[in-house]
Amino acid sequence: MGDHCKGCHYSKSTKTGDRACPFNALYWDFFARHDSRLRSNHRLSMVYRNWDKMSAEAQQALRQQAEQTLAQSESL
Repeated sequence: MGDHCKGCHYSKSTKTGDRACPFNALYWDFFARHDSRLRSNHRLSMVYRNWDKMSAEAQQALRQQAEQTLAQSESL
C-alpha cells in the first residue's frame, strides 16, 4: 500500500475545517445516511461502534462538513 495522500493539500487526520480531508466527512456521512440499512450488518459493527462513541456535536460537525464538501465538489 502506498501513501496516496503524500503531498495533498488536505490533512488526512483532520475531520472538519478548511484543511480537512473531504473523504473523512463523506465516509461518516455515508454511514450516517444509510444507518437503517447497514447497521445490522455484522461486518460494519466496528464502524457504527465508532460512530456511536462520537458526541452528537462531532457527528453533526461531520455531517455539515460533508454537506459543504458536496456543495463545493466541483471546485475541490
